[in-house]
Amino acid sequence: WHSYEVQNIQNIKDVKILASSQTTEIQIFKYKNHAYGIQFHIEIKDTTVKEWGCVPEYKLALEKQLGHNALEKFDTDAKTNMQKMNNYSLILYSNFKKIIK
Repeated sequence: WHSYEVQNIQNIKDVKILASSQTTEIQIFKYKNHAYGIQFHIEIKDTTVKEWGCVPEYKLALEKQLGHNALEKFDTDAKTNMQKMNNYSLILYSNFKKIIK
């Protein structure tokens, strides 16, 4: 949505891409055992999308990407999937804590 993304690290020897999506090739990556990068927000609450949408540039960028009323559609989708996303968030953070000990 905000059009910033990690790019051009696929051929770096010590970087491993761990997750991707249809629109973003690099969603999670790891550099050796020193650093992890996460290119998305997995945490969400019922006000998250509206709070982000208060920034005019964010709203325009979303509508450019997804069309008219994109913010409202995104908000509805986010609320519909909120429980799943928060469950995935707990799994992600729990597993991350295990590997950094």
